[in-house]
Amino acid sequence: MKIESIGEFGLIEELARLLPEGKDVIKGIGDDAAVLAGRRRDSYLLVATDSIAENVHFRRSSGAYWIGRKGLAVNLSDIAAMGGSPLWAVVDLGIPSGISVRYCRQLYRGMAELAEEFELSVVGGDTFRSPDGIVISVTVIGEVERKRCVFRDGARPGDVICVTGKLGEGRGKHLKFTPRIKEGRYLGESFSPSAMIDISDGLFADLGHICRASGVGAVIGESAIPLAARLRGKSEKVKLRALGDGEEFELLFSLPENEISNLLSSFSAETGTTVTPIGKIIDDQGRRELVGRDG
Repeated sequence: MKIESIGEFGLIEELARLLPEGKDVIKGIGDDAAVLAGRRRDSYLLVATDSIAENVHFRRSSGAYWIGRKGLAVNLSDIAAMGGSPLWAVVDLGIPSGISVRYCRQLYRGMAELAEEFELSVVGGDTFRSPDGIVISVTVIGEVERKRCVFRDGARPGDVICVTGKLGEGRGKHLKFTPRIKEGRYLGESFSPSAMIDISDGLFADLGHICRASGVGAVIGESAIPLAARLRGKSEKVKLRALGDGEEFELLFSLPENEISNLLSSFSAETGTTVTPIGKIIDDQGRRELVGRDG
């Protein structure tokens, strides 16, 4: 069996079956971050790790500062999706021959400024020679109160599906996005999100992750999706392709219907970010439907 026949997530499931879990593991493989027993009884530790590779996730011409920043930002986005706050990070940097010290300094300046913004300490890591381009692998450790930790598997029929920000901004956004830490914290502190994920694989793929983990289905209204200005006037085909591109890094979450009114009246004022209801969770586990503009 080739990896291509089962895909990335099928491979993850195969490998996860081989790995043991200790008694302090609250949630292992299968969510945005691993959840471990915390430093205090009322908290959990969060561990998120992700890698970005040249010519897969970025081009060297995109600029060292923005590439380094993205290496950290994608992990902060995972912490945000759990409702947590980041604490520490370690960084592994794979460097091909011919890269200058100045370029490496710019990579780390991008990480350092983002780390400072979110009061995160980079406490170590590793460097190694990479034969095939720049590779940045970051692990972030965060923390969240037990009662405010949001998993993927809690969505229930009747919950309203919501998304932060605008979708379909294009590939340029993937380097310069702001991780939704503030938004994830506000949701956990002020509301009862039943499931949450960051949009890294595309709106429909990541909604599918929530549905599979929660054992539910979903119906989304196409006209309700908050689209980026660049998609105005574009064909439905172009819009749907943009929504499936991934690397939006907005938060996609489900919320009990009785909390939606308060969410809409307070969220933007408190976070500076828009939020939009786009659909509902339904009981039919195998059904994920996009209702067109014509119904």
